[in-house]
Amino acid sequence: MRSAKFSPPGLPAPPHHPHNRHHPTELEEKHLRALAPAVSAYLDYALPTKGLARHQFLRRLLALSRKMSVEPFGQTLERARKYRITSLETLQNIAWLYLQQGPGQVPLVEIDAAFRQREAYQEGSLTDPPELPPDPDPAGHE
Repeated sequence: MRSAKFSPPGLPAPPHHPHNRHHPTELEEKHLRALAPAVSAYLDYALPTKGLARHQFLRRLLALSRKMSVEPFGQTLERARKYRITSLETLQNIAWLYLQQGPGQVPLVEIDAAFRQREAYQEGSLTDPPELPPDPDPAGHE
């Protein structure tokens, strides 16, 4: 293994780990995926493919999962996947909303119907539409 501890034959193992040792997150990811199908689906969508960001994201998501029960955590990640949210701060805000509301639904976001009359909207309506990534669930299921 690439970052395994070793020592010469006949000598004791070193008392400490090297500073540049890798800290894998397979166990954290396995634990999160076992919580609920919604969590696993969110991880499939939101996890960066590799690198330090992936490990930090998994560890912070696991810490969030330990602050609440599985049901509101799963609801939080379902909503985050629906709206394509990967910011952990925003996930915490969604989780807080679910915990404040108690059992039931978090209300949908209210949109002011007059937004099309705003000058910024009028200017933006003349630009090309953005190229968005494909929907993670084309059927539109939550």
